[in-house]
Amino acid sequence: MELGLCMAIYDVCNDNQFDNCTPLDFANFLNVREEAKAIPVVPKEKLRVCYMVYAVSQNITPRKEALIWSELFLSRCGINKSYYDKHRTDICADHATEDNKNYRKSIDKAINEWRSRRRIP
Repeated sequence: MELGLCMAIYDVCNDNQFDNCTPLDFANFLNVREEAKAIPVVPKEKLRVCYMVYAVSQNITPRKEALIWSELFLSRCGINKSYYDKHRTDICADHATEDNKNYRKSIDKAINEWRSRRRIP
């Protein structure tokens, strides 16, 4: 995964959905490097992490690689695949809390800004 995308996600998630860490540690963790330091998910943030994984995976090609990355990353976060499959877009629902809607907007904005810097449609 490109460093620019990692840093865009880091800016939103560091010390919010994941314990505070360095940008390099986060990039290695997000890229599921074997030597990467484990970065714990903040309690009660699994739902938001699921959406982040979903949103990021939509920007990984080929699709097979996105699925592999998603499964590896979820495993490292201690999130069960069945939980992810059931809840990955919950914060997109009409009944989502305002905080969850704002988080979604932050993730989407970070990804869109990264895409525009790269000139990806």
